[in-house]
Amino acid sequence: MKKIITFLIIILVLSCNKQNENEIPKKIRTLNIYAVDVFLNEDFYENIIPIFTDIIECEIVITKFTDALSMLEKAISEKDSTDIDVLIGIDNTLLFLAEEDSLLLQYESNNLLDIHEDLIFDKKHQINPVCYSNIAFNYNSYIISDPPITFGEMQDGKFKDQIILMDPRTSSIGRAMLYWSVAAFGRNGYGHFWRSIKENVFSIFDNQNDAYNAYLAGEAPMIVGLETTPIYHIQHDNTNKYKSTIPKEGGFKFIIGVGILKSSQKEYLSKKFVDFLLSKEFQELITKEMWMKPVNRKVMLPVDYEILPQITKDFTNELSTRRTSWQYNEWITKWKRIMLN
Repeated sequence: MKKIITFLIIILVLSCNKQNENEIPKKIRTLNIYAVDVFLNEDFYENIIPIFTDIIECEIVITKFTDALSMLEKAISEKDSTDIDVLIGIDNTLLFLAEEDSLLLQYESNNLLDIHEDLIFDKKHQINPVCYSNIAFNYNSYIISDPPITFGEMQDGKFKDQIILMDPRTSSIGRAMLYWSVAAFGRNGYGHFWRSIKENVFSIFDNQNDAYNAYLAGEAPMIVGLETTPIYHIQHDNTNKYKSTIPKEGGFKFIIGVGILKSSQKEYLSKKFVDFLLSKEFQELITKEMWMKPVNRKVMLPVDYEILPQITKDFTNELSTRRTSWQYNEWITKWKRIMLN
């Protein structure tokens, strides 16, 4: 890993835009960051942060959170009194909440020119996209040889007690699944979908880690998650028994982003850090360290990623931020009434 870091540092130094000497901080500064834990990689930040700090000559202090909502809620509760500068891990299911509190600084990084336009979910550029994956149904192919390929098949009785879900009130993956259902079936139809699959649900977990541990332990053979997660098992466990399927009706992208707090006193460093996360050099690490897809169009996906299912329609942008803000509580209330009663 040290060799990789050293190599990347050289690349970054050579590729960085030359800065006016007056722009570069004269002394070491500390950048304080709230960040969501990277799924399946506890050492992610420890491996990645030195690349940035060695170049920019600063220190970084990271406070980790198990989920994006608790991180965002803490940042909102602290608001102007916080010394936190950057939030990593705000996803597209939480854009409406971040906008409501006017928490983040608008920053249109030059590196956005290299980002796929359809992945820029915040047109005000308060949250810049970092990586993404389609929401999918992951399954153990040793147990399920004929996975559901439509939402209709998902309701089949042969999958009774076989699906693991996450609670949309506490999990970003769970929230993305709820949004997906609303976008796919409409305001009047998504309730029917949830009622139709209720008998097929084994359990509903508060967070992704607990849910996935139950899945790996064999408690149930199917779980709502990211289409790219099976790549982890190919690369680390040398097994392809874990696969993913996306219903033919269409998919929903889960996009993770980064934002700078308006209250930050280190705007220069914060912007440089966002630039770093969007750079080709950092983006090339995403498929190997986060097992998601890079947002930078200059980065090619490895061969392993060619096995991923293709979506026929994309529902990601069907729900506007305004509509989500107005109807979110209604969606959650109906989901809770159907699934938890």
